[in-house]
Amino acid sequence: MGAKIDDTDWAALTRMPAKRTAYRRETYFREGIRDVARFLGDRAPEVLRRHALLMVKPDGIAAGKVRPVLDWLHGQGFAVQTVQRPAFSGLLWREMWRYQLTSATVDRLALNDLIYVGSGLLLLARDEQPRPTPATTRLASLKGSADLAQQKPGTLRALLRQHNRNFSYVHVADEPADLIRELGLLLDPAQRREALTGLASDEPSGLPLLEEALAAEATVVPQTFDADAAAEAVADALNRSEHGGQALQLLERLRFGESVPWVEVAEAVAESGAEVDRWDLAAVGASLIQCDEPGEPKLISNPPPVLWDKPRVRRPL
Repeated sequence: MGAKIDDTDWAALTRMPAKRTAYRRETYFREGIRDVARFLGDRAPEVLRRHALLMVKPDGIAAGKVRPVLDWLHGQGFAVQTVQRPAFSGLLWREMWRYQLTSATVDRLALNDLIYVGSGLLLLARDEQPRPTPATTRLASLKGSADLAQQKPGTLRALLRQHNRNFSYVHVADEPADLIRELGLLLDPAQRREALTGLASDEPSGLPLLEEALAAEATVVPQTFDADAAAEAVADALNRSEHGGQALQLLERLRFGESVPWVEVAEAVAESGAEVDRWDLAAVGASLIQCDEPGEPKLISNPPPVLWDKPRVRRPL
């Protein structure tokens, strides 16, 4: 079955004109929607409306948040339908949030290179309490902001005890258009076929991947990302290293308020050869960097849920 991109009902996928413009010819979205059409066929509108995407990011896995996320999803009326383990890389996370990172400082990019390493846990979940609005939109409204000042009590990130904007633990697709794009970006063709076939099935799939993640979580001490303890650990490691002096000096200058770029600190630590724990270094950086360039906007921001309360207007591609 062909993708029929010219017949795409954008009002069923996004209520944001900027997103329609950005995704219209983007490779990830186009490949995603092609496979949605191939593997879901006429059921695509129903499946896209009924399912949501949540990913426990590498920091969430390190912090032991898989089990709490699953319990929360169940309590909110979502059932995990299929599971994948996308592998993060510097290119993948930059592409994943390319429209949001336009506001980010270079220091934040360098910090992300420490955080987004390894695999994430991708959960595609069915909304067991369907509403007129898509499951993606409902889940996004319950997730909570990564900005602690805007985080509401009872949201997922508040319940996970997120304490720093840079360790936000989870990601969700905001609208059906984002679900399609992220399937095209995060999964290779074989994984994407497995995921979409799983969404069309009555039986959950990929659950051994989930069981492996839970088993691994039960055997390790979760990261707390405590900045003070992490700073001591990093300083100790640099002091023990023959070539850690310059990195330690830069770090101390930054900690005491001097204008030292974090990216230079991270590079100096790497060049020192010191055995510094990646999460300790990330926790220190997260407490010190400026996240956004003043006055620089995101190309695409999160859609206000109220947009989905408005009547649909069909907008062909």
